[in-house]
Amino acid sequence: MSAADRSFTLTRDLAACPAEVFACWAEAEKKRAWFVDSDGPGWETRAYALDFRVGGTETGSFELKEGPGAGVHENATTFLVIEPERRIDFAYTMAMNGRVHSASLATVTFEETGDGTRLVFTETLAEIGESDGVNGRRGGWEGLLGHLETCLNGEMTDG
Repeated sequence: MSAADRSFTLTRDLAACPAEVFACWAEAEKKRAWFVDSDGPGWETRAYALDFRVGGTETGSFELKEGPGAGVHENATTFLVIEPERRIDFAYTMAMNGRVHSASLATVTFEETGDGTRLVFTETLAEIGESDGVNGRRGGWEGLLGHLETCLNGEMTDG
């Protein structure tokens, strides 16, 4: 499998300034709102922690009680580059029931546009044994970025 087959890019145009969008990645309460608390039916958060700084970590443990993919899913992230309101690079692994099945390098960029922010998320994935692969990661991040957009819209309505 080539690097191109293991990579994907997602782009979102968000109706919020780069500072607001970046804060949703950097501030634990805001990150939790779209990354953790937006879990769908059947999901339970077992643990979550965010230490947002270069060399810092983000960890989460989430359990899907039944159905396809049922089990304990865990992520372990290390932040490599943080340029406030411009860029975040991080490496992370995903595990299911204690077995790491993928490792990824991801970059998120924030570009000011006339109407808000263009967020570009790019990930390159290495599968380790049986994994849901690039399609699983892409689908997961599409959902998460949708939750981010919903949270930003909700904050803008409330404030």
